[in-house]
Amino acid sequence: TRYQKSQEITERTGSKAKISGNREKVKNELIWKQTPERRQRRSSGKTETGYFTRNPKGFGFVAIGGGRPDVFIGEHEQGFAMEGDLVEIEVFRKRGFRSKQKGEIIKVLERASREILARLKRTKRETVAVPVHRNSGLPFLRIAQKDDLPELESGTLVEVELLEEKKQTKKTFPAPCGRVLRALENTSDHELGFQLILNENLIRTEYPAEALAHVNNFSQQVRFDASSGRRDLRDLDFVTIDGKSARDFDDAVCVIPDKDSSGGFRLFVAIADVAHYVQPEDPVDQEALLRGTSVYFPTHAVPMLPEGLSNNLCSLRPQVNRLTLTCEMRITAEGEVVGYSLSESVIRSRARLIYEDVADLLEGRTSSIRDPELQTNIRKMHKLAKILERKRIQRGAVQFSFAEEVFEFDADQQMTGVGRIYQSSAMKLIEQFMLEANETVARHCVKNKMPALYRVHERPDMRKLQKLQQTFFRFGVRTPLAKLADPRQFNAVIEQIQELPHFDQLQVLLLRTMALAVYQTTNKGHFGLAAEYYAHFTSPIRRYPDLVVHRAIKDMLHQDQGLRTGKRTLPQVNSEMAEQCSQQERRAEKAERQSIDLMKVDFLA
Repeated sequence: TRYQKSQEITERTGSKAKISGNREKVKNELIWKQTPERRQRRSSGKTETGYFTRNPKGFGFVAIGGGRPDVFIGEHEQGFAMEGDLVEIEVFRKRGFRSKQKGEIIKVLERASREILARLKRTKRETVAVPVHRNSGLPFLRIAQKDDLPELESGTLVEVELLEEKKQTKKTFPAPCGRVLRALENTSDHELGFQLILNENLIRTEYPAEALAHVNNFSQQVRFDASSGRRDLRDLDFVTIDGKSARDFDDAVCVIPDKDSSGGFRLFVAIADVAHYVQPEDPVDQEALLRGTSVYFPTHAVPMLPEGLSNNLCSLRPQVNRLTLTCEMRITAEGEVVGYSLSESVIRSRARLIYEDVADLLEGRTSSIRDPELQTNIRKMHKLAKILERKRIQRGAVQFSFAEEVFEFDADQQMTGVGRIYQSSAMKLIEQFMLEANETVARHCVKNKMPALYRVHERPDMRKLQKLQQTFFRFGVRTPLAKLADPRQFNAVIEQIQELPHFDQLQVLLLRTMALAVYQTTNKGHFGLAAEYYAHFTSPIRRYPDLVVHRAIKDMLHQDQGLRTGKRTLPQVNSEMAEQCSQQERRAEKAERQSIDLMKVDFLA
């Protein structure tokens, strides 16, 4: 092997781990060894750069962008790269499994994170820090005397800073070194669990001082300027509908009759105008791109934007002016969009509603919503939402039905229970309006050849479907799964298994055959929604791709209105940006799943 991951460390997080052998032997084993002759024989001479993702089984991939497949990196071709690092790789001549390109990492260009949770291990000859996260890619970090906190005992849980390799040695492939920052022994198990989740998934929690200072420059009052070119929609009865604990209200909706269409509707979806405040490459934008998305834990959130924006200026609070980008759609009684407009606007939300209260009203239970006019508007919105839902079902949108786990807390924020809820009529109402706006905007972007990020969901993996066939046969499902090239056929299978005792488990197996939805620079449609055009437009407070779409729309609006002066300031929308957003979304979802598991374990302990 070119390097050896320290086999002498028998336990990463316990106190009995030992490092055997003399110092020079360990030192030599940690140097990545490879002769120039061997590298020359294997290499194609081609190098690429991209972001590294490491699989728990040891191998990894580097996303090189440009719509090209990821390059496979074997366990012994990774150097000391960690999850999320920007790396330079050399591509091999010979291809690997399923003809995938193979390569090896020759240089770490930029670390995704330099803070690592580890346990100190001390011997007579040296001190090392062993990462708690087994899939870190680092066997251990050497701690020089000047970078140590000597008062800490061996086995202490610590936070370690990964030092710049070039400052530590002149070797081509150096063993990593670290600096002990602080001990974590006084941290509660619950707090430590969340810290591990954040650390493992590279979730950024601290904002740079420049970003916070930038937000503080904005006025806290939003006043309407008639000369701004914004559309004044403050007379419309917009409302927000969200969960009880939501603090960032990025969408408000309003439905009025369409006087030009018998039985038709005018649907207004107003979205927080984040792009007004966050300009390309300003300090907030740079940090937002690195984060890619907000992360939602059962007890708190890690927002993409500083709270001064996410929970205040960009949040569509009731009874205050807020800047928005609004998509107005004219929709027939059959649910077809026959006209639309996009405009920079200003609104004043009438009410902040929660899902439970709206669902109570729509489902015939006693509701806290007493205002007759508000009740009428909600029922009007529900009527349109049902029409849109029926349209999507008829065209084949896949109808999975999964419960969401919810946690119950007392007044002291102590967890008292765990429950499961299914999507209510209120949740479906907002979902249908957001889907309609997203599809309309995506169609607009494609039609006008705008630089945007699209939400792409491709057809299922046929190999996975074929493997699943035997399992479904045992439960009496005879539909050939390998022929599920149309989402309508997926729904037919879901209907067949709906009454079976193991419906939930079979539904999960079916879901796992589906491709992951990702962001790309070209529109390819959305299989699960049976949508020809799809992009994310409705959540720029918590998703960076939505902000990219907003900027493209605003740039075209300014061009049409003659408001844009000088050269275009839109940043380049490329495959690297799309991959970054997709990767950050996957990390956030993983962190959210892990946090739910942690909460359940804590509750049962």
